[in-house]
Amino acid sequence: MTGMTVKRVLAVGDVNMDIIFTGLTSIPLAEQDTLAQNLEITVAGQTGTIARAMARLGLEVTFVGRVGDDDTGRQCAHALTKAGVRVDGLVFDPTARTGTTVVLSTGRERAFATYLGSIRMVRRSDVTSDLLARADHLHVGSYYLLTTLIPDMLELFREARRRGLTTSTDPGWDLFLAWDQGIMDVLRYVDVFLPNEVESMQITRATAPAAALDLLGERARIVVIKMGGDGCLVRNGTQTIRCPAFPAPVVDVTSAGDIFNAGFLFGFLHGWGLIEAARFANACGAISVSRAGNTGMPTVEEVEAFLAAQTEAS
Repeated sequence: MTGMTVKRVLAVGDVNMDIIFTGLTSIPLAEQDTLAQNLEITVAGQTGTIARAMARLGLEVTFVGRVGDDDTGRQCAHALTKAGVRVDGLVFDPTARTGTTVVLSTGRERAFATYLGSIRMVRRSDVTSDLLARADHLHVGSYYLLTTLIPDMLELFREARRRGLTTSTDPGWDLFLAWDQGIMDVLRYVDVFLPNEVESMQITRATAPAAALDLLGERARIVVIKMGGDGCLVRNGTQTIRCPAFPAPVVDVTSAGDIFNAGFLFGFLHGWGLIEAARFANACGAISVSRAGNTGMPTVEEVEAFLAAQTEAS
């Protein structure tokens, strides 16, 4: 991978604190309690995680978002900076508390509870002309949580396109269950769309991921549908591929999708073909699930070693 030009990514969206309970035997029902085997308190958020994962792979990443002017917000900024992410676009908002998510994980199944706080207050004016001018690629994470930015999302993606940036977005789960918010119009200006299978079907009202892929592929340039242990479906125009997942011991699936995203975008930004990018992304995801929490962010060298081992084993 030596000799590649370093690509500059502007990552816009959420960063927050995650309180992660892992090793549960089951997700508790109402009025029930259950024991966790491990507890991790870590900086996360879909965009915060992908930003750190992309930086770990060697991309130059600048984060744009909002945190509260509080200790949690400062921990978020420190974690991003420590991971090599620039925080030029991070706003400490004195009117908000930093968002927090509680994650309950059995390793294969998860449940979440989120306090949005500062997450929903990211606004168009935070994504300045100067920040866009210094980027090659715009990524927006957790589309549906950015309620203040959503009315201006189409204009933001148009502006990025006018400036010659490539673009991507991951919709995330719509807590408000509307599954609209103009996303189908925005997708006309999106180069890589990265939903999981449930999100893809909710957005399109399709009954299967393959049907959702067809509908989304009419809008976005490339659509990547993440299907966990079943790998991913990828479409670029008329070309469709299914890339199976790699076998891996599952310790925790938390953040695996975000780390997969980082891997696919790494390949996309370096001009790889769909299969090569999808295999690299699947390898990132496999490495991630074999480690606890969102600590499973691999380097390029780790991914290359993993892929080499798969080749030798086949």
